[in-house]
Amino acid sequence: MVNKCAAYGCKSGYSSNTDVQDGVKVSFHAYPLSKRELCEKWIRANPRKDFVPTKHSKLCSLHFKPSDFVEARRDSNKHRTKTYADDTLDLVRRYLKDDAVPSVFPNTPNYLSNSHGGTTRSTKRATASSRREQLMQKFDNLSDTFMSEDNISHLDLTEIQDRLRAESALPSGFTVTSVSATSLLF
Repeated sequence: MVNKCAAYGCKSGYSSNTDVQDGVKVSFHAYPLSKRELCEKWIRANPRKDFVPTKHSKLCSLHFKPSDFVEARRDSNKHRTKTYADDTLDLVRRYLKDDAVPSVFPNTPNYLSNSHGGTTRSTKRATASSRREQLMQKFDNLSDTFMSEDNISHLDLTEIQDRLRAESALPSGFTVTSVSATSLLF
């Protein structure tokens, strides 16, 4: 099967590109779909908009640092291990470490790169629920302010009438009168 790199602008796996970099063959590594948290890190690291990896999506070894690899001899055939104890048969291969995350994207423009030195955006308002929560908090603050300014429970009848007469929102033609300790507005 032919592998192609899923990184932005990478040409690994195409016939026009050589699959050897610095004397080491370029290897392809599948997205860790079974490890959800690690897979999310891989997706965020790859600067492609709205990229959703499939079981066939791979990144080439050019997008990992040399420290992300480990060279090991993984051969489960015990007979072959005993027979070739003098290492005449080289079974050492490069493997990605279990927690490796891609971090090298040389073909990425600065505006897509996470390493261009700019400040990261705040994610306080990134979700609809957090925006809704902030809007409700703002509404509650406005409501409290409104209620504290318009609270007339501590005023007596004449002070309430004076406030009504001074109110600019009172329609023209209305009058305020008191009848037996009750204020009427008509």
